[in-house]
Amino acid sequence: MKTAYGKLALLAIALAAALLLFAPMRSGLEDYLYARPGLIKMNRGDTYDITYHLISENPQVVSFTSTDTTVAAVNSAGKVTAMGPGEAQIRLKARDGAKAVVRVKVAGNPATSLSLNASALAMEKGQVTGLRALFDQDAEETLVEWSSLDEQVAQVDAVGRVTAVGGGKTRVVARTPNGVTAEAEISVHVSGTAVRIIPEDVTVGIGTRLRLGSYYLPDDTTDEITHWTSSDETVLRVENDGTMEAVGIGSAVLGVFSAEGLSGSTVIRVEPSAADFAISPTAATLERGNAFELVPRFINAEGQLDERSSGHYITWVSSDPEVASVESGLVKALKSGRTRITAYADGMESTCDLRVQVLVHEVRLDTNEVYLLREQTVNPIQLNAQVVPADADEPWITFTSDNELVATVNDDGLVSPTGGYGTAVITARAQSGAEARFTLNVVLQLPEGYDASAPAEDAAFQE
Repeated sequence: MKTAYGKLALLAIALAAALLLFAPMRSGLEDYLYARPGLIKMNRGDTYDITYHLISENPQVVSFTSTDTTVAAVNSAGKVTAMGPGEAQIRLKARDGAKAVVRVKVAGNPATSLSLNASALAMEKGQVTGLRALFDQDAEETLVEWSSLDEQVAQVDAVGRVTAVGGGKTRVVARTPNGVTAEAEISVHVSGTAVRIIPEDVTVGIGTRLRLGSYYLPDDTTDEITHWTSSDETVLRVENDGTMEAVGIGSAVLGVFSAEGLSGSTVIRVEPSAADFAISPTAATLERGNAFELVPRFINAEGQLDERSSGHYITWVSSDPEVASVESGLVKALKSGRTRITAYADGMESTCDLRVQVLVHEVRLDTNEVYLLREQTVNPIQLNAQVVPADADEPWITFTSDNELVATVNDDGLVSPTGGYGTAVITARAQSGAEARFTLNVVLQLPEGYDASAPAEDAAFQE
């Protein structure tokens, strides 16, 4: 080994060892991973997307882990979610070993008290103003969620900015993640341009008592009615709530006045009242979705129709407007139930007791027709019925067979073949008369192309 060749061999071995020794170090130095920022300060519930830069000749996947998921959780894309107060590290690691760390600090002291800079706001429609949340001195967690109890009146955004949308009152609520709340009452004022009386320009009979109403333009005006007047109290008297009473023949002007100075008026004519008043029919049954018109009749002292009074104003009322509505005598059936329609005119009233029903319009069976060989008539066939509409008042179905030598059927639609050849038609009938039919054919030979393995496929419910 002391020869020149020996020295060269030793040198080659030393160089090879050095390369093997320092190769991993060189590889590690070639990859560099860094993330920004190095520190993230968050409130509970906040999220943050970590960005990083990897210097490497090879594309690599970078993974993310949290040292404390009760403080900060992180997903595979580097999105950090603040879970609770404290500190944690988000550790980044490239596939080939390069690493980086991001510190996360989540505010540790939740708010124990919360107030707003204003307990009430008076606003004009279209105005925008702001509310500010005020916390106790030691609070570090200052995340607030804002909401409005009526967004038709006022809306609030994520930073407490309030927009007045329509006339009325509502409350804006601020809530912290730990449930501490504060509220401010929002009053939105809308000035009116006009006020009108309803009904207007009508003719009534003596003895009529009628509660008048009013409406504003625009319809979300926040003005209020203060009082009513009559130009001639020997003809019409009116109370402060707008209830008028016809006491004498003639005409009078009724006036209405608002707190903001608006006024409206109408002329009411008073004539002699009819001797009697009635509507017909006095009882009726109507199917949901249908309508009919009640006929009012004014009767004179001789028991005849009083044509002179036929133009007198009639007030129509439904005792349950969800079951049926009424307008000018036109009744519309809305849902199953009972209601009473009352008509008021000339100080008299008449009623119609109304029942609204929902009938079965259609019956559907899941199977329409089946062919069986006699040796296949061992097992019964279950028929399943569906009624339309599904919320019918009487959804019950009765089943009958027209040929019990072939098959019988029980009350639940279970068809039992009795062993005979031939055809049995099973009828499913609703109380309303709607019906559907199923045909069972017991034959010596199945029809060509008939699939006995799926006899019911052809009759699945169709909408």
